[in-house]
Amino acid sequence: MISDTIKYTKAYLKRIPLEALIYFASYLAMAAGICAILSHTWETRMDYSFGYIAPLFALFVIYDRRKKISDFFSKPGSDNSGGIIAWGTTLFFGAMLACGFATYLVFSLVYFLSENLGAPSFGATFGFCFASFALAYFASAKGLDGKSKTVCERIGFTLLFVFPCFVWLIAAPMFMALEELISYNLLSLVAAVVSKIMDFFGYIIELRGNTLSFPNGSVGVAEACSGIRSLTACLFAGSFLAAVFLDKFWKKAALVIISMGCAFFNNLLRALFLALWAYENGPDSISGLVHDTAGMVILAMTVIELLILLPIFQLDPVPPELRNNSSDSNDGRN
Repeated sequence: MISDTIKYTKAYLKRIPLEALIYFASYLAMAAGICAILSHTWETRMDYSFGYIAPLFALFVIYDRRKKISDFFSKPGSDNSGGIIAWGTTLFFGAMLACGFATYLVFSLVYFLSENLGAPSFGATFGFCFASFALAYFASAKGLDGKSKTVCERIGFTLLFVFPCFVWLIAAPMFMALEELISYNLLSLVAAVVSKIMDFFGYIIELRGNTLSFPNGSVGVAEACSGIRSLTACLFAGSFLAAVFLDKFWKKAALVIISMGCAFFNNLLRALFLALWAYENGPDSISGLVHDTAGMVILAMTVIELLILLPIFQLDPVPPELRNNSSDSNDGRN
């Protein structure tokens, strides 16, 4: 069994040009460095603990698209250099590679010298994402026949690596000031919406900053209730599901956007439930089991919603028989 797998792997690798294998090796080497940089964040911050599966998901997407990658290199190329468009595209990705790799090296060095977990770790990740994406373009220069690929073909090939290259940004901490700004705005929005809803239904409530004041006490909407944790987690999950199960770009983008909307809406439900519980049973009653259970229920709801959305996006409004008839008629015209 193992020998057959080794033989299959060797045969598969022979179908990939040396330049592409060098790209993949470079990607793995830089990814290992990013894992070393981000591992402390994944270990110490609960909101980024999902980062441990980011490398596995990235590799899985590459593996899942192995046939498309192999078919790209097997397809005959052309001797057409592409002219000024090809040169301009190469210059663009060349600049992206140079800037991305320089950013990766500089911020990696700053991180290991200062052990600062904020800007250096995000900067190194940012540089790695763009450098690896540019490398994918340069890896697609030629097929197995040694002939050049067109610009459109190369860009199409490069787009196969959007998720494996850029998913790392979600698993990396944002610049501290930016993260605090997003968290603060979400926090204020959640507190304001919960206050408006409860006031609409006749509850005696007053909003003071991010604190909800009731007749029997007050509850502060803490930073953990801002929803930024569920937002990043849902963005990660939605991006992975879109990359693996959806084929059209608009479907991928829509699922990612809806996943973020689900995260915000479900977190709002959680905050509203806790506020109502505190109103009826006292502010101290929401700590411990009630708070943790509400979080787990909302997490389960989000996962179920994403799993329900996925087959909806996979629906094809055209019946199979009509698709077949259309295909047959086109073949006849050709």
